[in-house]
Amino acid sequence: MSGFLSQLQFAQPLFLLLLILLPLLWLRWRRLSLPAILWRSVVLLLLVLALADPRDVKQATKPGARIFAFDLSRSIPDGMRLWMAQQSLVPQTGDHVFVFGGAAEEVKDWQRWLKGKIPSERIKPEQTNLEALFSTLLRLPSAPRSVFLFTDGWETEGDVERLLPSLGQAGIRVFPVLPPEQPATANVAVKKVVAPYEGTRGEAINLRVLLENYGTREVEGSLLLKRNGQPLKTEAVRLKPGGQIFAYQTALNEGGLLSFQAQFTPRDPNADLFPQDNQATAWVAVQSKEKVLLLNGRAGEGSYIEELLKRRGFEVTSLTAGASPPSPTDYGVVIFNNVEREKFSPAYLGAIERHVNAGNSFLMLGDDGSFAAGGYRQTPIEAVLPVELSEPKEEERSRAVIVIIDKSGSMRDENKLVYAKEAAKAVIGQLSEDDLIGVIGFDTEAFVVVPLSQVKKIRPTFGAQIDRLVAGGQTYLLPALEQAMPQLRSQPAGHKHVIVLSDGIELGGSRSDYIDLVTVMKNNLKITVSTVAIGEKADVPLMKRIAQYGGGLFHHTNDASTLPQIAVQQTPQRPPESPQQEKDFIPVAATGSEILAGLPDRSFPPMKGYVETELKRGARLDLMIPHDGKNSPLLASWRYGKGKAVAFTTDQAGRWSKEWIPWGGLERFWGKVFDWLRPGRETLPPHEIRINLSGNQAVLDLYLYGEESDGNPFGYSYSYKSMKGEGILKRLAPGHYRAELPFASAGNYRIELREERRGQTISYPAVGYTLAAEPKAEIPWGDFNLPLLERIALATGGTINPSLPSLEREYKTDAVPIVTPLRSYFIFLCALLFLLELFFRRFFLSEA
Repeated sequence: MSGFLSQLQFAQPLFLLLLILLPLLWLRWRRLSLPAILWRSVVLLLLVLALADPRDVKQATKPGARIFAFDLSRSIPDGMRLWMAQQSLVPQTGDHVFVFGGAAEEVKDWQRWLKGKIPSERIKPEQTNLEALFSTLLRLPSAPRSVFLFTDGWETEGDVERLLPSLGQAGIRVFPVLPPEQPATANVAVKKVVAPYEGTRGEAINLRVLLENYGTREVEGSLLLKRNGQPLKTEAVRLKPGGQIFAYQTALNEGGLLSFQAQFTPRDPNADLFPQDNQATAWVAVQSKEKVLLLNGRAGEGSYIEELLKRRGFEVTSLTAGASPPSPTDYGVVIFNNVEREKFSPAYLGAIERHVNAGNSFLMLGDDGSFAAGGYRQTPIEAVLPVELSEPKEEERSRAVIVIIDKSGSMRDENKLVYAKEAAKAVIGQLSEDDLIGVIGFDTEAFVVVPLSQVKKIRPTFGAQIDRLVAGGQTYLLPALEQAMPQLRSQPAGHKHVIVLSDGIELGGSRSDYIDLVTVMKNNLKITVSTVAIGEKADVPLMKRIAQYGGGLFHHTNDASTLPQIAVQQTPQRPPESPQQEKDFIPVAATGSEILAGLPDRSFPPMKGYVETELKRGARLDLMIPHDGKNSPLLASWRYGKGKAVAFTTDQAGRWSKEWIPWGGLERFWGKVFDWLRPGRETLPPHEIRINLSGNQAVLDLYLYGEESDGNPFGYSYSYKSMKGEGILKRLAPGHYRAELPFASAGNYRIELREERRGQTISYPAVGYTLAAEPKAEIPWGDFNLPLLERIALATGGTINPSLPSLEREYKTDAVPIVTPLRSYFIFLCALLFLLELFFRRFFLSEA
């Protein structure tokens, strides 16, 4: 009895506290006889013990049986089967051996199965069902066992995780055994077609097709690119082992959702045994946007305004003002951005005045180029503007640095990505509060990790933002440089610099493309580029030439821990301060402003200068500069005829507005202005939507690059043939929402996002996604399902790729718990005693 009690354990011991109620029940039963009280107390005791889930836990110290399980499904290449047969860890006399696919079977001649000499149809090789395998093992007599599992981990049927608690209770430990790398197989996969998820009708876009040759030999074939199912381009290709990228350019000549499909056809079918993954599709939502004519005084001066307009849903024609500007009749909004009066003819200025008077909108902003005294005086523009014109102030300089971080899969090795993140943190530590910093990550695509912002605005959250980078993918640097250039181009900083941290060999882009790009950045845009090559496999010649032609520094290191020190050396020193005396002018919002109504942030960054003007009678003062006892207009508006006009009396290129460029509320501010110029329409925040396949699950990620909508509820709906569904997105982090899409069948899906904003439902442009193969198709996936195998090993007390000495030691001496649930016995006894009491009361005490 004492032995049994020592082995008794409770899974839910808190239920034993219910025994405290027994004295209260004894008081309630005090009129009953002592045998009745004892009888009912025993019934209650058994019920409480059953709720506490009693278990008999024995420690088995005898050697356990060994089980070898070999995955022989079609996703296991011949090279991996050969590796299984040649392992030093192989079945011995007395071991159990199972082979499995969709079904499991115990066999004796396991070597013949691995060599393919026995037909495998009866184990259903078109499936992988780990749940079926372990269900078979659980039916074996109870004993401690070690299971050596040879599989790639991609389960296409069943759900093995449902059995993990039972495996642990049965004393079964699972040791997944994997080769050091995925064996080669005769398969070519079209991994992805990379395209912007939205675009404007008529513009050109770049497409990139990523192909992967999993074999050991070069494969010849043809690559067909289709648009909406119609052939666009056919190219003969030769694929070396590994990944390759093919780049194309096309124009968006149609509206709606456009599909771009890449399809590979091998010349020799034996070189590609799995045609299910030979195609991939990208979708582009083509928008017909409202047109804005942006006329700039100098080239590149309007890049910020242009970007903000595009984010608000406009189709922008941005030009440097010249002798023949476009007619305003095709544009709903015309903007003069720091353009001198001499750039336009009197007839053109008259056409602008008539255009606004007829019901369109006009915005003029800039410094002394637009608002210099006498510039537009006695012209039709003077009549349109809500202000009279006056004089300018000053500017300042700073540093603007963008760190480009390679996040490809190889950066996981030796913690290279970890030290690259620390390097970025070291760079921000060298910058002053009014400097600018941004971070761009890349693999085969480039994406903004930290938007180029003023250091004092993002220093508290900078580390958390870059820590979201996770290694994965391959290496293609060119798009990241292309993305950094426009961010830095219009910055007024005294030194604009790019630092590149990479360890990989480039898959795409010619050497000349890189040299041409960094040469333009250095000579034309005054942007310098430094590079750091990490490790022995880095493309040192290319990285050195980028730094040479980019006017920066080059470092090559094999020790990733030195990256922070190298990055500090590559950070430019702060330029000397301007000898001019500078003064901050603090803008103040005027009460009753129609434009700024509802703007949450009513505190504005300081201006280094503005043009003094006078507000016209009938015009509205929206934003002002208190100075010398009067309020000078910074933002003024009014209705002119049937149209609207706005004056903003400072620049947005950084001369006087340096503090405004990185200001987090800049987009909201200009969003209010543009919404007023185009009333009655809800605008969308800057955002990006990505849909990728994670394992066999389609995952949608929404990134918001602004705070206006962050925190609002987002949902989605989808349609596929006659099937429809909907769901919600979960907010994972500021600006990042995610949803797992329930796509189970191959085909084309249409997805629409919606935002709940202030009681209204805001619709986003529809996106498309094509599931080229069934999510659980039995094909080689290119890597192992390590997350699942790690969970199986952890839940059962095993490890992945155990060492033989430690395995032998554990096999001989380890005590394994054998758990026997007892709850059902206690419930049975409780019910039996209860029924016996009823029987006794019914037949023996009825007359009493």
